[in-house]
Amino acid sequence: MAEQRQTAKLVFSLLGISFTGLIMFGMFGPESCGPSEEDRQLLGVVNGLEEVVQKGGHIKTVTSERGQDDEGNFYRYEAEILNEQGVAIGKLRGRRVEGFGTMKPRILWYKTPGVPEEFPAWQGRGGRGDGRGGGRGDGSGRGRGDGGGRGGGQNR
Repeated sequence: MAEQRQTAKLVFSLLGISFTGLIMFGMFGPESCGPSEEDRQLLGVVNGLEEVVQKGGHIKTVTSERGQDDEGNFYRYEAEILNEQGVAIGKLRGRRVEGFGTMKPRILWYKTPGVPEEFPAWQGRGGRGDGRGGGRGDGSGRGRGDGGGRGGGQNR
């Protein structure tokens, strides 16, 4: 009698654990396979960029990396732009800020399809990467971050 009772307890315990596992898989299992909803949304945004569409490119996968700074939670993303044959013709890199949206990415088109290149070194805040600088454009040397905005500039 005691053995039958222990066997029944064991069977009910195993059935309970199996049922719980099945429910958990139904809730979380199928969605955890493949890209996240955020990555699918980002993929739609970058595949819809006018410059990418005009050159006949598309993006299959986006690599993203989470981070946090003064502006809040963000993640950087990078992807290769492929042509119709699946050959890499460029690369894009950008940022997505949580609660704000996706910033327009920088795009690097390869000189020779299939031969990857790297983005030029970042020129720092206000730099354009092409030697022309940034900021006001009046030669004053006062670009972004030089006291031209609220709280740090001259009172006029």
